[in-house]
Amino acid sequence: MLKMKTTSLLLFLSLTLIIFYSSCSKDNNLEIPDPELENLEIKDITSEASTLFSNENPDGPNGPEGSKKLTDGDTTTKFLVKDFKSLNIDFQFDTAKLVASYEFTTGNDFDGRDPMDWKFYGSKDGQNWKELDNHVGMQFRKRRKTYQFFFKNNEKFTHYRWAISKLYNDNMFQASEFRLIQMPPSSQKDDPIQKVDSLTKNNVSLVFINHSGKLDLPYQERLTNTYFTVYPKLIADFNPNAKKKIYFIIDPTYDGVAYAFGDVVVFGFDYMEKNPKDGDVVVHETMHHIQQGYKGNVPGWLVEGIADNVRYHYGIDEPDPWTLQDYKPEHNYDGSYGITGRFLLWIETHKNKNFVKELNNALYNGVDYNDFFVQKLGNSIQIIWNEYAKNPTI
Repeated sequence: MLKMKTTSLLLFLSLTLIIFYSSCSKDNNLEIPDPELENLEIKDITSEASTLFSNENPDGPNGPEGSKKLTDGDTTTKFLVKDFKSLNIDFQFDTAKLVASYEFTTGNDFDGRDPMDWKFYGSKDGQNWKELDNHVGMQFRKRRKTYQFFFKNNEKFTHYRWAISKLYNDNMFQASEFRLIQMPPSSQKDDPIQKVDSLTKNNVSLVFINHSGKLDLPYQERLTNTYFTVYPKLIADFNPNAKKKIYFIIDPTYDGVAYAFGDVVVFGFDYMEKNPKDGDVVVHETMHHIQQGYKGNVPGWLVEGIADNVRYHYGIDEPDPWTLQDYKPEHNYDGSYGITGRFLLWIETHKNKNFVKELNNALYNGVDYNDFFVQKLGNSIQIIWNEYAKNPTI
């Protein structure tokens, strides 16, 4: 009788443990480690793969900037592709491998040639692909620097693909090196969260990319609203041919305020965290996208001065934490930003209310700004500045 009770009790406990383990596995996503995968060492396995490129350098794979330079183990060489539309780089192994990380090294010169948007895939037959990782709105400020990317993967594949769909701001792609890293599941990790939101209205589109790892940004709505309110007006008033789709990138690695480049505006995460009510920074930066068609002699101080002048007219912040700079004796017309912007406002107030719009059009047509001042105002920019300095009241 005791033996039967003992047997029944053991059976009950065994069943209870099975149910408990199954429940915990389901609820907590626990998985029994695969000994075969866990025994894999962390190592670079790039040299074990053959490679296939959808586009090649004009001099061929063995050329000075041919595809073989991408995996030669030398970060001082580079692979260059001209006339970029898209680029697939495939790696094929004789036996299935477990890849959970890859490394990319930037080229030696123009950062506009860096990849901006890409996906990374695995395949067991080279035909059917599984997405393992993707990145949007990436930017790399340092040359010949290696960046490593991580993702979770518990499947071995014989084929891997780096599929690049967009560059930062050029029609040529370059990279110094690309490496595939084998990694057992217990050593794998995810990259910081990347949040991407896309929206189209008022005939323009915005892709808002948050690289900060902070999911809720108190200023995202403000920046977005300013873009959709103001940017269509800037297009209508200054350049109907300007880009209709812009990327906003919140970047924790950038220590400045913001900058515009290609079809991107990058905002410094630290700056926006400290200045969450500065939505009109969007006006200044998107005006730079409007200005991209300027020709001829257009100095940077004038570009920035026009952008600040436009921010003054089109900004919607109430109250605006920013203002044009009042005149000081040590100022000059080429002081840039708020100094030049206020000078242009003075001209609009006292001489020609459409001056900045007409100047903008002239710069598109390649007219020298010095000549434009003489044509429109009858004197050189220095003489006009001297008038402003004597009576700078707006």
